[in-house]
Amino acid sequence: MKKEEEEEREGTDGRTELRRFWFNLRESAPFRLTISIVEMPLYLTRRLTIPVVCERRWSKPMAIASVILAPILLSTLWVAQYENPRFETCVLVYGVGSLIGIGLGVLAFLTTEESSPPEKCLLPWLAGGFLMSVTWSYITAQELVALLVSLGYVFGISPSILGLTVLAWGNSLSDLITNSTMAINGGAEGVQVAISGCYAGPIFNVLFGLGLSLIGSCWESYPEPVSISLDPYLLETLGFLLAGLVWGLVVLPRRGMKLDGVLGGGLLVIYLLSVSLRLVQTSGSLQFLDHNSL
Repeated sequence: MKKEEEEEREGTDGRTELRRFWFNLRESAPFRLTISIVEMPLYLTRRLTIPVVCERRWSKPMAIASVILAPILLSTLWVAQYENPRFETCVLVYGVGSLIGIGLGVLAFLTTEESSPPEKCLLPWLAGGFLMSVTWSYITAQELVALLVSLGYVFGISPSILGLTVLAWGNSLSDLITNSTMAINGGAEGVQVAISGCYAGPIFNVLFGLGLSLIGSCWESYPEPVSISLDPYLLETLGFLLAGLVWGLVVLPRRGMKLDGVLGGGLLVIYLLSVSLRLVQTSGSLQFLDHNSL
């Protein structure tokens, strides 16, 4: 008995020492300086392109710089969509973006104060901040997808597996934590909010995100139609998604609209079947034979 207590005490002391070491490392000046240097390029570019009007972080020079540089960043992303943009196109896009940015910068300089953020006409500032935040999320997502594809080539892992696992889990982790916290600690109303969030997020992504993407693709290739290859894996994923929705529609009325382990267990089984089937297909045991074009 004493030996077990001593071993447990030694393990606790070891963890305490590890926590103390990590705390001292984070508080050390060289460590904080290194982290600041690594973070500075990304932080500075985001700070110079996202308008911020909160009281604590207000800075008139930064606000003016953000409204000037934000249209230029959008122009850069617009030009990057073309594989071989013409010189006239680049001049036109960058010229329009620069003129808009300079105009907004002059307007911000004349209508804001050095000591406090603007109290009137906040909607344009908030809309601009939201738009640029979404833009940076788009840039980060593009880089993340490119990184996942590169890792797939390096380690011989299928990009579809990386997207189905790592990318999907990374995108959904924050929603999972939020919805789980609401469902556990929010009572009946919290459960209702969590369920609504679980279905509202995919609805927004599918209807708005997919719809906006298709509009952009059609606009870019107009008047030529957009050719979408027939991907059986995509149809399979949609089938599992439909199975999850049908399971909820069937189980909830039969259980008196009460959430229990039957609904959750069935949804987990459907998801595990989807991931398992994709793993089997990627390993070569089961492959769809034909990929045609619509």
